[in-house]
Amino acid sequence: MVAVRMRMSRLVPYMAEWKRAEVSRGQQDPSQAGFSVEILDRMRLSAQSPTAEFAYIDESGDVGMSKGTKTFTLGCVLVPVDDWSDRLDYMVRMRRSTKQKYGVPMQQEAKANHIAGVKKIYRDLGLGDGQMRDIYQRHMRAIDRVSSGTFAIVIRKDKLWKRDTDVLDMAWRYLLERLRKRTESTGAPVMIVHDQGQDAEIRKLIRRYRRVAWTASGQRSSAPLFVEDPSPRDSQQSYFVQLADLAAYAASTKACPRNGGTARICNELMWDIIADVQVKSVTKDRNDGLYVFPK
Repeated sequence: MVAVRMRMSRLVPYMAEWKRAEVSRGQQDPSQAGFSVEILDRMRLSAQSPTAEFAYIDESGDVGMSKGTKTFTLGCVLVPVDDWSDRLDYMVRMRRSTKQKYGVPMQQEAKANHIAGVKKIYRDLGLGDGQMRDIYQRHMRAIDRVSSGTFAIVIRKDKLWKRDTDVLDMAWRYLLERLRKRTESTGAPVMIVHDQGQDAEIRKLIRRYRRVAWTASGQRSSAPLFVEDPSPRDSQQSYFVQLADLAAYAASTKACPRNGGTARICNELMWDIIADVQVKSVTKDRNDGLYVFPK
């Protein structure tokens, strides 16, 4: 109880600012400049019933069990193929407005660890905590606009009893199970696009899972609406994969709150910005689009 009160007291200085940002996000978001109400409405409607979806996936943390981060997280940002170009244009406008306000180059990769840690590129621009927090929030609000659903798998490595657990395999299996259920509920095929790294392992896992999958109750199933092999992308070349990275970091912070300087930029409130697009069905234990294991 004392720990909860201490964490809440730490968040108090930021809560009013975050509330103001949320109230004004739909009215003052510069990314909407030049976007007609019709385009925004069309994007919103097509996200409710997508023809097909890209599942952009990136990770936060490491898979090592002997040391490293407490969590390993996969963030998944679903983006409809419907009006995809308009959604990309929205991202470009958001990045352009960020450049105009803060001087961040358009080609600069929006990487959560770099933003929360205020890496050299941002220090050289003279940006402070409040400005870095705003940059992070801009990207999270973009998820709210362009995504048809976002969720994350958070593996609490510090709570795993088996120290030889294959954390990467575990996280991806939990994610694929929830994507499979997503395709069953929407009837929409999914194409997986992930950040480069472990490409062969991920491709092999998804190929096998498409043909033979096992439900949590032990029933045999499959995922025929996982179309094509997964497509590895250099995250620097994909604004949408970068969103998945930022979502993964925010999700891990929500599940396992951080202390220190990074919490001044990304704390457990960051994940709540995308409440409207969180895929609540990924777990029955929470209502925020996070599947956390162990509980």
